[in-house]
Parts: sequence; structure tokens; C-alpha cells
Amino acid sequence: MNIERRMSPNFNQGRRGHVPDMIVCHITEGAFAGAVNWLANPASGVSAHFVVARDGRITQMVEIADMAWANGTASAASSNLWNGHATLPVIRTRNINANLYTVSIEHEGRFAETKGALAPAQLDATVWLIGHIRDEVKRLYGADLPITRQNIVGHHEITPRTRPNCPGALFPFDEIITRLTAPAVAPQPAPQPDSDTTQTVSNFAREAWDWGINNGLTDGSNPRNNATREQLLTILHRYHKLA
Repeated sequence: MNIERRMSPNFNQGRRGHVPDMIVCHITEGAFAGAVNWLANPASGVSAHFVVARDGRITQMVEIADMAWANGTASAASSNLWNGHATLPVIRTRNINANLYTVSIEHEGRFAETKGALAPAQLDATVWLIGHIRDEVKRLYGADLPITRQNIVGHHEITPRTRPNCPGALFPFDEIITRLTAPAVAPQPAPQPDSDTTQTVSNFAREAWDWGINNGLTDGSNPRNNATREQLLTILHRYHKLA
């Protein structure tokens, strides 16, 4: 798949030594083009690493090695973004800005319409994109990003007070993980023709077979297959004309 690039100015360079080990899924609450425009607007103050359209298009907006402004959390208990509100233990125990160790994917959609369900092409693109992100994390950091429900999460699990419906109850986390962990199916070799029964002329019939080809009684194919009645009558008719 192709990834278009439209880089956002809303990011922090680097990750302050942290390695991304979580992928956070979001819903745009709007159309694909509008979401990309908004995330590219300096005035918005937000961004994401990737946006996936319902038709499967992918736009990258922040480098994986940099920190997007997508899952901001706070260490102060007085804030609605406090890490202590997260439903994920890893967010609470780390108690640092979750953007430092997450990669964010926005998905085109509106919660009121889809409840987070993805279109088929969008689902295919997301599965492929997560595989691509894992490859890049391995290349950049030498680390494996696990394919588990604790590492592929929703925004609502990080900041439930401010984003309770992001990406939505119908977002297909389990299907994505199943497809990512399914064993590769080895391609099956193409069946080979049975040369002994269809392509090789028996020694005793070689002279007659060549005579039949030379006189236009047969086209020379499948010498050892059974003949149908119409094929037999065709050969007899050709012989009658030959005589």
C-alpha cells in the first residue's frame, strides 16, 4: 500500500529516550480531508502519526520517531487528563505523557454513525499499517512492538474522561489482532499435468499417431485420453473425406 505524506507542524522532535510500544486508535469525528487539514493546521494544536480513510487511503503526518500531540496526559490529579484516570495500568504506573511512547492512528468516521466500526478497505489498510509501524519500530529502535490488546488500544482507555467514545465500541480490535497474528499460509505448488496419461504416445501407437496427424485426422493433443463419441465420429468423417 502507498502512504501519502502531509507533515504536521504539531509535534515534538524525538521521544526523550522512550521507545514506542503502544499503538493508539482514534476516530476523526469528521471527513478524511477535513481531519488531515485540521491536524496540519498549527492553530489546532493536535496531530497524529497517521490518518486512515474509509476507502483505505493512508496519510502520514508525523514521523514515528517523533512525538505526536494525540494522547496528551497529565501527571496532576486535578486534571481530566490525569494518568490516574486511565483504564490501562501501564498508563497509570508510568505517569508520564503518553505521547512519548505511543503511535497514533486516526480513522475517518463519526461515532454517531459508525460507533467505531471500520469500512472493509479501512480495516485492510489498518492491519497493513500496523504491520508497517511494527517494522519501522524494529528498524528504528531494534524493539518488537507486541501485538496484544494491551499494546493496540483505544484513546478512551488513556483519557476516558475527555474521549469516552474514541474510537467507539464497535472498533474491531480483536479482528485486527487476529489478522496480525494469523500464521502465514504457504503457497501451494501448481498441479503438474499427468504426462504419462495425456501427453506421451505409447511406442506401439507412434507410427499410427504420426500418420493421423500428418493426414489431418487429429490435432495431436492428449494421445492417451479417452475419446468422446463426437471426437470419434469427427476422426471417421475426416478419414472418409481422405479416402
